[in-house]
Amino acid sequence: MIGLAVALGLAAAPGTTDLAIRMRESAAAAQALQGGLDGTWTLLDAHHRLLFVFQITDPAAGAGPLEGAWRRPVESAPAGLIDAIARRDDRLTIRFSAGGNVVRVHLHRRAEGAWSGEASENGHDLPVALRRTASAPTPR
Repeated sequence: MIGLAVALGLAAAPGTTDLAIRMRESAAAAQALQGGLDGTWTLLDAHHRLLFVFQITDPAAGAGPLEGAWRRPVESAPAGLIDAIARRDDRLTIRFSAGGNVVRVHLHRRAEGAWSGEASENGHDLPVALRRTASAPTPR
């Protein structure tokens, strides 16, 4: 009789496919509340070397300002807050302090969703690209 009660209880529990569907729907609903820059991004130099990783918060429909944090792509590297981040049309600027140096990034949106432009750190300018990252990148 106990076996029958357990079987009935399990039958009443939502199936894994129901749970997976609910989780996907919840994730999609949460993402719909975010803007296009929300998420993890990597800044790469012209040789595709990782320079910085950014975690950006972008409220949907201009409900608030962009905010974010940065870190170098090394496991033990400390993280910091972005001092200023602003998007205007197809331009994005990011400013933060890294190791006593002010880093300024000026980007233009490209057609495929990536961003490209220049970064300046300690008086050195270099071409860079900003790309969305699915997960934390592995240092090269």
